[in-house]
Amino acid sequence: MAAHREFLLGLIEPLMPFGVALVDAVGLQVSESIHAESPVPGFDAAAVDGYAVRAVDVRGATPRTPVRLPVDGQVWAGDDPLPAMTSRLIRAGQGLPIGADTVVATAITDGGAATVTISATALRGQNVSDEGSDIEEGALLVEKGTVLTPSLVAVLAASGIDKVIIRPRPRVVVIAIGSELAAPGRALGTGEKFDADSNLLAAAAKALGAEVWRVGVVRDDAAEVRQLLADQQIRADLIVVSGGLTNGPDSVVGTAIHELGPYDIAEVALEPGGWQGFGILGDDEVPVIMVPGEPVSAFVAFEAFVRPAILQLMGAEPVLPETYVAKAAMGMPSTPGVLELRRGLATENAAGLVVSLVGAAHAPLLVSELPQANALVLLDPDTDFVAAGDEVNIWLLDG
Repeated sequence: MAAHREFLLGLIEPLMPFGVALVDAVGLQVSESIHAESPVPGFDAAAVDGYAVRAVDVRGATPRTPVRLPVDGQVWAGDDPLPAMTSRLIRAGQGLPIGADTVVATAITDGGAATVTISATALRGQNVSDEGSDIEEGALLVEKGTVLTPSLVAVLAASGIDKVIIRPRPRVVVIAIGSELAAPGRALGTGEKFDADSNLLAAAAKALGAEVWRVGVVRDDAAEVRQLLADQQIRADLIVVSGGLTNGPDSVVGTAIHELGPYDIAEVALEPGGWQGFGILGDDEVPVIMVPGEPVSAFVAFEAFVRPAILQLMGAEPVLPETYVAKAAMGMPSTPGVLELRRGLATENAAGLVVSLVGAAHAPLLVSELPQANALVLLDPDTDFVAAGDEVNIWLLDG
């Protein structure tokens, strides 16, 4: 599995980065570290609604000996300086006029419009957000590789930044091969079954942040598959094909792809989903990953090969799934000579991670069991049995 994954990742280049609007970059990793070019706020600003004053002018104010000041209007950007013994209405976030050094909150005044009565002393700098008190000039806002979130968008926008450099969302085309497959929503014919494979793969790629086109089902006809692959290259950064995958003369996808570019179909020491394929199509060298045509096998192949490929196109780091160590909650038989990726349910207690298997060992692979799993259990090729309480490696699903 690792060798096949290394092989295909070695032939996939990250997409070229470019600048996009902040909102369009949400969910993607930023390709460069970003520093503040100016402070936020860029001036001394009011922290509350109230009156901009000079602290010296309201010194000694109390409820019994209030200070009364004329109000010379509302603060606006570019205002004239504030004269001594005068106040000016100000809203939170507005810059203090020249001469003012304090904001008296409306709550300790009578709220007057022409003249205001202030019934408490305000100290110099009270209710004022100093220039740069939120973000200092030169501060690191976003580190390279950080996934852009709505809250980070707010930080960048407040700093006057409207675009970030990212690698675009990979355009992923998903195709299912199988004359026995039917699109969900239509009536089944004799011997047909609904296409879960392409829906699963497309949904998983979309959840990862890719732009996805699910082309749907094509018959087990090499000429039709070849034409579809040729047509889809123009809009794809990656094509994922499920089904039609064997290593003999009857391999539909192998027969279809050999005229379009170099490819390799190999039996990987992996269970489920031993047959895997990879190719490069056309002058644009569009990578195509071929996975088995069965939902659970396709799901395992997505986690082992397709997810890392999409992350590599995104320029994300890391691209490989993080491996965790968990205690086996039950005995786990394993097939020697292959890496088994078994569906598991991981929980955490005071001692750490504990994992049990979902589904019976070596039983038919049931699509209904997929939602029960939150992990894949890695049973090594040199293992034939993991006893309860032994340590085992797992990949956690969905982050």
